Amino acid sequence: MNEVGIRRMAPGELEAVVRLWRRAREDVQPWLEARMGHTPADDLRFFRDTVARENEVWVAVSGGSVLGLLAIAGNRVSQLYVDPPAQRRGVGTALLAQARVLSPRGLQLFTHRRNTRARAFYERRGFRAVRFGTSPPPESELDVLYAWAPQGGAGAVAADRGDSSAGSQGEGLR
Repeated sequence: MNEVGIRRMAPGELEAVVRLWRRAREDVQPWLEARMGHTPADDLRFFRDTVARENEVWVAVSGGSVLGLLAIAGNRVSQLYVDPPAQRRGVGTALLAQARVLSPRGLQLFTHRRNTRARAFYERRGFRAVRFGTSPPPESELDVLYAWAPQGGAGAVAADRGDSSAGSQGEGLR
């Protein structure tokens, strides 16, 4: 694989990025994708109108192809997905490194408890579980809030107790 570059998503890449996002979600959480039943048009609308408007969207590229995406707002990683054929080649690690550059004091993110591949990925890179809960309806999937802080930092990033639209409802832990 050629060298991976990280840059902001270009407007003309939206549809390709959304197709990658769908492939990656179907690969890692097929149970949820089948239950939710989102169409490609639903994905495009949600990504364009919500993800891209509420986050900075970065892409990993190599040889002219988009291999992964990072959506981040402040210290909150909203989305981090790598195209299945490009996984285990450092693409996700490169995107996470970009997130750390953008938020050097710490990061937070949610992932589904059943997504053991993502959980292992984040844990190997210094994230720790700080709260378990349930994502908001209609998803209503058991999830976990992860936090990362740099060595010598103030510990893990304090868990945000407000914005339930970005992750857990809490199971009484909020």
